[in-house]
Amino acid sequence: MCQYTPPAELVLVMDDTAGRHARRFLDEHWCRPHAADLRPQGDLVVTELVTNAVRHGAPPAALTLDCAGEAGVTVRVRDAGTELPRLRQADPGALGGRGIALVDVLSAQWGVDPGPDGKTVWSRLVA
Repeated sequence: MCQYTPPAELVLVMDDTAGRHARRFLDEHWCRPHAADLRPQGDLVVTELVTNAVRHGAPPAALTLDCAGEAGVTVRVRDAGTELPRLRQADPGALGGRGIALVDVLSAQWGVDPGPDGKTVWSRLVA
């Protein structure tokens, strides 16, 4: 539990503006005392997870942010879709397909928690 920054949630609008709204949400709720240096990675991870939810998921969707102090920051994107993301090798000429690979590289850990009403994809960023 972070003494500086409480957990926060943003309900996502499932359109092309979702990534921009998610980054603005990070501006307002990112834990600077514990994770200032992780902010660039946070922007990339959140953008990839939110973009995947918009493109491949289903509404409703939400982004949550939770700082656990020295244990890192966990980002979660929940949506009602049932298709689970997977790590794959993108064709060098492909315009997409690298989102989860980026999340994998930037995260200390990441995963998917399927549920009865969809899934939650999460990433833990640690300094």
